[in-house]
Amino acid sequence: MTSLKNLLNPRSVAVIGASEDQTKFGGRLYKTLLQHQYGGDVYPINPTRESLFGLKTFPSIDATPEPPDMVVMALPRDKVKDAITACAARGAKAGIIITSKFSDEGAEGLALEREVVAAAQAHGMRLIGPNCLGLISPTNKLVLCSSPALNVPSLIEAPIGFISQSGALMGTLFDRSYGMGIGFSHCVSVGNQADLELCDFIEFLIEDESTQVICSYVEGIKSPQRFVDLARRARAAGKPWLMVKAGASDDGRRAAYSYTASLAGDFAALKAICARENVIMMDDPLNMLSLARAMVRYPKRRVREVAVLTTSGGGGAISADQLSQSGIGLARFHEDTLAALAEHYSEGQATNPVDIGGRKADATPKLGMLTSEIAMADSATDLALMVLTTAPDVPGFTRQLADGAEQPAAGGKPTLYVMLPGRVAEPARQMLVERGLPYVDTLAEATAMLRGWKAWSIYEEPNAPYRPAGMETMAIPAEGTLGEAASKSLLGCAGIPVNLERLVKSADEAVAAANELGYPLVLKIVSPDIAHKSDVGGVALNITDADDLRSRVAVMQARVAKEAPQARVEGYSLQKQESGELELIVGARRDPQFGAQIVVGAGGVLVELLEDVAVIPAPVDAESARRAVQGLKIARLLGAYRGRGALDVDAVVDAIVRLSWLAHDLEGTANDGNAEREFEIEVNPLKVRLAGQGVVAVDARARIGSA
Repeated sequence: MTSLKNLLNPRSVAVIGASEDQTKFGGRLYKTLLQHQYGGDVYPINPTRESLFGLKTFPSIDATPEPPDMVVMALPRDKVKDAITACAARGAKAGIIITSKFSDEGAEGLALEREVVAAAQAHGMRLIGPNCLGLISPTNKLVLCSSPALNVPSLIEAPIGFISQSGALMGTLFDRSYGMGIGFSHCVSVGNQADLELCDFIEFLIEDESTQVICSYVEGIKSPQRFVDLARRARAAGKPWLMVKAGASDDGRRAAYSYTASLAGDFAALKAICARENVIMMDDPLNMLSLARAMVRYPKRRVREVAVLTTSGGGGAISADQLSQSGIGLARFHEDTLAALAEHYSEGQATNPVDIGGRKADATPKLGMLTSEIAMADSATDLALMVLTTAPDVPGFTRQLADGAEQPAAGGKPTLYVMLPGRVAEPARQMLVERGLPYVDTLAEATAMLRGWKAWSIYEEPNAPYRPAGMETMAIPAEGTLGEAASKSLLGCAGIPVNLERLVKSADEAVAAANELGYPLVLKIVSPDIAHKSDVGGVALNITDADDLRSRVAVMQARVAKEAPQARVEGYSLQKQESGELELIVGARRDPQFGAQIVVGAGGVLVELLEDVAVIPAPVDAESARRAVQGLKIARLLGAYRGRGALDVDAVVDAIVRLSWLAHDLEGTANDGNAEREFEIEVNPLKVRLAGQGVVAVDARARIGSA
């Protein structure tokens, strides 16, 4: 099979529907191909013209001097299949189908799309699209794209590869990037991914010598395991992979069986995979490309602590606030740096952020250059954030900062310029473009970039997960919904502590069981139709004696009958009441694409209120589990405070690891003769006690699906 390297660098291109009419896709695409000086043979296919823009035309693909390596077409949908069939039979190696309304429009279009792919595959032809906008390859001087954004004097070549599922977005970002001086090695719009798909092109960029940073806009992933494997290959190749993923909404939450399913939805599962593999997810595609430009300008540089140099005290204060809110630290200058700056600044103006407007009256006219050099020479500084506001000479001052950053003492560290002014900063922006220096126009863009850069910088390779000692492979329960008792039994077999429980049918049985368990007790309704028991009055706490127990049974029976009259009540669960200092939720489910996932977060009644959770792919190693717990908003509650000792984080970590292996076993593999199995299991709450006293699961539910 021909490699993508060769497919994307064809010796000849046929343009079906070529025209000189710039109102048509074929006309714009054909002109753009010629405009950017593609070096191979071009075969315009047009049965009504003898020449187009001075090149001989051909009435059909069969009339070309030799089979073209690449064919591109923007034909009506009902003509695409015949055209592809003819091109494949002629010996074309690859084709780009711009036409839409295939699988992007419904079942009929999907069926036709599959027929088109089959026609190509019958002769070994590969396809990009349909419903795409083609490709832009400055490295190969090949433009097969009809976007008006390509009407530029020349292409900017830079080692940034960009794969997009949206053609219009690719064209828009190319246009914005061009104005900022951002170039590319290759841009590909994959559209419906009917044949060649996202992972094919990511693999190409990993192997491509002209690409250093990989960017992607993703709507759907066709090959999840391959995606993971490629993330590891990109990491091994030293190529950062940045990604914007569409579809982060929570519309599916309402149909979820458990909190775990809603909190670990498809997007959360993908985020967890990307965090584990160091694929940096970003919210905005332009910020993604700006970060890529900075990363290729400063290859392999790590950014953790930032020095802010600004022409405004207000700009410095706002910058410090936004950086702090984004988890980006301000560099703490060493004493010699502070002393060197103090020679030129009024008292209090030479710390980080540095307000260059706070200079002494006799300060040197080259203070911007000197300040930049001094701040960047400090070993605590990883990057200088230059925040420019309106001033008498924005271009000149920006140049001073850039000159200082290029002094040997500055060590070649990264800079990022925030050009807050409008038109008065245009000459400064142009100067930065000419010098190849990254800039953005807002602090929000800068902090988004730096947040992504820091995430890439602090990544730690995860340890291999190991099954806890003595924990055997779990037997798989029968398919169906497990009650609380059965769910806790499953947890207990995995080594996760659970509280004592007895199932009873009546108040008399409850009183008898209470004598064995001992007070205080908890009473819960048992019903396969009630998922959230407390919502219908199905939980009673702090039951102190037999009379109290009888009263609580009666009240619960009446309340449940009123709130959930259709629910089948099978009895009551009487449980030993356990105490704890903090309640967590831990859960597991199988994501349809990425397999078993673990959720840990604030539990009890705070689950929906805080939505403070971390999602981790299973099975998980202990250190990754610990980092996930420590990254929660409520993590500080696990430490000692106000006379109370620290909580048992080790026991929490052990419970997470054990649940992750239970999830691994529930999912199943091809090795046990089963397909992967759907499941959900949830512990809420997991009560956490003081250090050395462990944890205990006091409520649980599970659902086991079919393989």
